Amino acid sequence: MEFKTILEERYATKVFDGRKIDEGKIEQIKEMIRLSPSAINIQPWKIKIISDEKLKEELSPATMEQPQIKSCSHLLVFCADKDLEKNADRVLQDVKAMGVPEENVKQLEFVLETFLSNFPGEASLCEAQHNVFIAAITAIYAAKSLGIDSCPMQGFDPVSYSKILEIPENLVPTLIVPLGYPADKPMPKSRLPKEEIFF
Repeated sequence: MEFKTILEERYATKVFDGRKIDEGKIEQIKEMIRLSPSAINIQPWKIKIISDEKLKEELSPATMEQPQIKSCSHLLVFCADKDLEKNADRVLQDVKAMGVPEENVKQLEFVLETFLSNFPGEASLCEAQHNVFIAAITAIYAAKSLGIDSCPMQGFDPVSYSKILEIPENLVPTLIVPLGYPADKPMPKSRLPKEEIFF
């Protein structure tokens, strides 16, 4: 599917028909998400994938009983990892293991230290969440490229999700993306004209 067609045809699916997505396609989506860009490649995210019907039922009240949760095939819970330093260190270790010249490693180390200094304390969560949205949009378009619809959602209680899913403290549920096959029809797509966007 051409990318322009994906953009034109993708819509926020409100109700799915309950059909299960083939695990091969889920693996393809996971790989495409893995390739998502992030600031200085720190990849500050973890993604919980839920297909268990009982667990989706348990999460439904924490998502205002919105029908996407129980009707979707798979629910992706995008969590922001507040531990930017851990992620940055992992990037540095990976670069070293790849045999990158020492001069370049030192330059990257300086860039990472400078970058991290901009996000002390709770500011690290905000930065991690900015990156999470990049990964989530990758998931949405990756799914559509395989004929699978989705609905990015912020209308949920992250505290309840953390408790139900036993999510570690350094991870903050930020966005959920149910995936599946639609049981509804898209509304006409409304977007601002180019003249009101670009200046």
